[in-house]
Amino acid sequence: MVHSILNEKSSLNVPAILKAEQEYHEAKALIDSIDKMPAALDKLNAVDSEVKELRKEIEQLSKHVIGALGKLEARLNGLSLAPASGATQDSTHAKKVAGDADKKETTEKKDNDDIDLFGSDEEEEDPEAIKRREERLAAYEAKKAKKPALIAKSMIILDVKPWDDETDVKEMETKVRSIQTDGLIWGTSKFVEVAYGIKKLQITCVVEDDKVGTDYLEEQITGFEDLVQSVDIVAFNKI
Repeated sequence: MVHSILNEKSSLNVPAILKAEQEYHEAKALIDSIDKMPAALDKLNAVDSEVKELRKEIEQLSKHVIGALGKLEARLNGLSLAPASGATQDSTHAKKVAGDADKKETTEKKDNDDIDLFGSDEEEEDPEAIKRREERLAAYEAKKAKKPALIAKSMIILDVKPWDDETDVKEMETKVRSIQTDGLIWGTSKFVEVAYGIKKLQITCVVEDDKVGTDYLEEQITGFEDLVQSVDIVAFNKI
């Protein structure tokens, strides 16, 4: 009896049994993954819907920002076209100097007319007339030298962007305004909402073109690398 049972076990195909067991487990795993597919598809559809909503919000925000920048640029262009009071004063002063010069030239012409260029060698020019002419010429040259040269200036609007919504934008503004150099004056500023709670600093400054350039401003501001991610030039107008 025992020998009979042992003979039956020995006749079993063990590799075939193991292979069949492996195929069974693989089939079961495949069925389980198929059962989970509807839930995964639902989650994927939900994510796709969220992405579409975010795209709509971004498009609306972009339109709003573009519209605001257009209004700002139009306003700045209007300001740049308006005549500055300093320019008017310079023009009035120039006219006055030109008028004085014309009067002096007329007076000098009269003095010169009194001189006989073709007279005899014995007649000489009046020393007093020479002295008066030289004094007038010296006074005119001194006035010309004292007239201040026109300084070219520009108004720049900068966008200073932080790393994230946890960045202290007020501290960032303090750091930016701490940049001081000859020919640089900081103006008004405000915080503009970008997205997802992130705000950027929009700040205005006036610079003397020969002393301060945009490269200098960008280099100095991005030097605060713990607070500042990037700097963009929104507007650049001559004044």
